[in-house]
Amino acid sequence: MSNDKSMDPMTGDTVETDGIYANEAGREVTLKRGDEFPADLVLGRTTWEMKGFADEAVIDHDQSELNPMRKRVDART
Repeated sequence: MSNDKSMDPMTGDTVETDGIYANEAGREVTLKRGDEFPADLVLGRTTWEMKGFADEAVIDHDQSELNPMRKRVDART
């Protein structure tokens, strides 16, 4: 039996470490420190378990992949 008394974070708790988290239903999300653990659409309030660390370059909180790239204009003509 494990002597580990720590509990997994719950919906509404604040994320302490950037990472990939999975809930009881297996839904995975990438969260950044300071974010709030979301509720599950089916389960509602749920626990979250960290599955791995997220590379900061992978986390796109501004969702810039949805914004078209601006073309650079060279004014040196």
